[in-house]
Order: sequence, then structure tokens, then C-alpha cells
Amino acid sequence: MTIHSLLMRTILLSSVFLSLFLTGCMGLGSKAVSMQAELAAGRVSNALAIAENENSSEDEVLASLNKGMLRRMKRDYQGSNQIFEVAKKNIEELYGVSVTEQAGALIVNDTLRSFSGDRYEQVLLHAYMAMNYIQLDDFDSARIEMKQAEVKMMEWGDDPEDDPFVRYLSGMIYEELGEKDQAVISYRQAKDVYKSTSQKQTFGVPTVLKMDLLRSLANEGFDDEFRALKKELKMKKFKPEVLTKGFGELIVILNSGLAPVRKEVSISAVTNEVTDTVKIAIPSYPDPQQRFSARLSTNHKLVANLELVENIDGLARAALNNDLPIITTRAIARAVVKHKTQSTVEEKGGALAGFLATAFNVVSEQADTRSWITLPQTIQMARVKLPVGMNKVNIDIYNASGRLVDRIEKEILIKSGKSSFITEHWVAPNMSLVVMADKNRKL
Repeated sequence: MTIHSLLMRTILLSSVFLSLFLTGCMGLGSKAVSMQAELAAGRVSNALAIAENENSSEDEVLASLNKGMLRRMKRDYQGSNQIFEVAKKNIEELYGVSVTEQAGALIVNDTLRSFSGDRYEQVLLHAYMAMNYIQLDDFDSARIEMKQAEVKMMEWGDDPEDDPFVRYLSGMIYEELGEKDQAVISYRQAKDVYKSTSQKQTFGVPTVLKMDLLRSLANEGFDDEFRALKKELKMKKFKPEVLTKGFGELIVILNSGLAPVRKEVSISAVTNEVTDTVKIAIPSYPDPQQRFSARLSTNHKLVANLELVENIDGLARAALNNDLPIITTRAIARAVVKHKTQSTVEEKGGALAGFLATAFNVVSEQADTRSWITLPQTIQMARVKLPVGMNKVNIDIYNASGRLVDRIEKEILIKSGKSSFITEHWVAPNMSLVVMADKNRKL
């Protein structure tokens, strides 16, 4: 059966299924919009309730990713990993794409292809599962996730999608497990990947990683490399700090804001296949939203500014830019087939058939705007020395103008010579705090 004949049969059935098609698409879009609105207002519990509603045609992978992240935001780390496992299993099963899906995508639109996530999303899935295990004090399982992420990145071979934060996180996990040599390797890899991805990440090697790499090299006796890297990384005055008795370490990983959400844009395209221009729909990202910075303090004393270690906003835009040529080519090919078949249907079937063909073409032309919308915009990090015992910690969030917009208050137990982790999420300004700050400023 040719593409044209398959499309003609689809169009004849469109009068029956057109309303169902519209209802299904509207329901899926409505759920995503509702979740985004609740998250943007900082109402994570409401967003989770929407995500947990099973009455949806949403892709299982996408639904599992969002539910897993929202459970994590609610500090249900075990429940988060249970649903992340579902996403991971389904992603593996989707490696072999069906011929039916490919044909459907060519005839109707790209949303008929099963969602398995962009490469950066697939790798970050392992990172978030590892962070869940860290919060559950299960570093062995966290190590397994990092190994799985490494295997996945290696599978992509000549076209890798190596993630510097994932390499960095691996090094921290290896250190906690006492695998110092493996930690050095991961820190080295992270440094190299930060350099190679600086354009899409929009920043270079974080200072906190420079310090960790140099400290690890010094401790493991790589003196020549230590001296060479101090010069290369412009850290000539750096001296590795030793955790003395009575002190431990706090590692704060802050997932800040929300990743960008894809929108649909319609454009006109010119092709030699037909005399008229054709309309196509492609995904696009709106302009980037403002970034928020964060500061860490204990006992009302500034300890450190959190540093950017992953720009997920940048990764998302780079991934779409990379895919856009083939997305556009596929959309144009689909539009040409629809245009030619519409003319044929109208000639052979009359005005009603032509109307149905036109209606089908208009309704079915949709861009694939699916993405993991509960990912953060950025990941920021600080690593500081603190005295042993319970420590009160504040993470203050500031907008681009330097105004305090929220505060996260935590208590953390610091153990001698050990590292303690906070892997927190922050999604939206606390408006009551903003209003209070404004009133105090006027006074």
C-alpha cells in the first residue's frame, strides 16, 4: 500500500474520528498546561495530583518522568525512583521504533511517535535516580545509576551526548564510597566535558569542580598533573583543604526553576514538489526566562554562593536546534503528501471529500511539543566545610535584580570527616516573602 492510498483511507475515516482526535489532543495539552501553571505558582502538591491522575492518554514515559520528578520534589525519594524505573524500562523498550509509528508520523504528525526523551533527558533520569538514592543513604545504588548513565553515553558512539554534571556527580559518589581513583577519573572527565559543551551550557568549568579535581589529584599523589592543572585552570594559589577533626562537609545541589516548555509555531515553506507554499508546524522555545541565583548561609552568616553546574535550559535549546533540520524536512514531506492527496481526493470524491481532506490536514498538522517539563532550569551547587553536629542552613534565592524572593530552611547533621548532601528543588518565588521584603524596603 502506497503512502498516498494509506492517507486517502485515513482521510475517509477522519469524519468519524476527527472529534475524538481533537478531544484527545486537547485533553493532553490541558493536563500539561495545568501542571505547568501549578508549578509556576509553587504549588507542587497540586501539580503532583494532576500528574497522578491516570485518566490521560499521555505517553507512559513522559507521564512517569513527570510523576517521578514531582514525587522527588515532595521528598518521596523511594516513590520517585519506583516510577522512574517505569520510565527507564519503557525508554529501553522504545529503542526499536516500530514501522507503524514511523508511517503514522509521516502521514499525520510527529506526536504519533512514542516519546522516549532527548538524550540529555535520558541521561538526567539516571542522575535524579542517583540523587534519590543519595537522599536515602544508598550510595551503592547511586553508583549503579551512574554506571548505567555512562553505558548509555558510550552507546551513542560517534555522536555522544556526554553530560558534565553527570560526570561530576559520579565523582562525588565515588568519593563517598572510598573509590578515590575512580573519583579522579570522573572529575577529569567532567572538566573536559564542561569545556567541550561550554557553548550550549553557556559557561565553562565551575570553580567548585576545579577545586575538587585539584584536591583529589593532590590527595592521590598526582603531583605533576596537580601542578600543571593549577596553571591551566588559573588556580595557582589553590591549596587543598583538609577536613580536620570536628568538621565535616556539606554538599548542596539546588535544582532551580523550571526547564523551558516547547511551543508550536506555524511557518510557510517553499518546495519544488508543489506550486503552492505549504504550511507546517514545528516546535520552538520562547525566549529564556530570568535565572535565579542562590546563597548558602549558616547561623545568618554567608558561607558560599551557589555555582552553576548544569544549564538544562541551554541543553534543551541545543537539542531542539540539533533536531530541527530533520523535523522540518519531515514536516515539509508530510505537507507535500497531504497537499497532493487533498487535490486527488477533491477531484475524485467531490466537494465533501475535499472538505474532509482539508479538515484532516488542518487538524492533524501539529508540532511535537513534548518534553520533560518538570526538569529544573538550572542546577547550582556549593561544597562547604561545617562543624560536626546539627547545623541550621538557609538557601536564599535571588532574582536577576538581586532581590530576595525565597528562602529554604534546612537542618542537616554533619559528621566528622564525612559529606552530607542536600539535593533540594526550588521552582517559583514566594510572593508573600517578596511583598514583605518590599514593605521593609519602603520603611
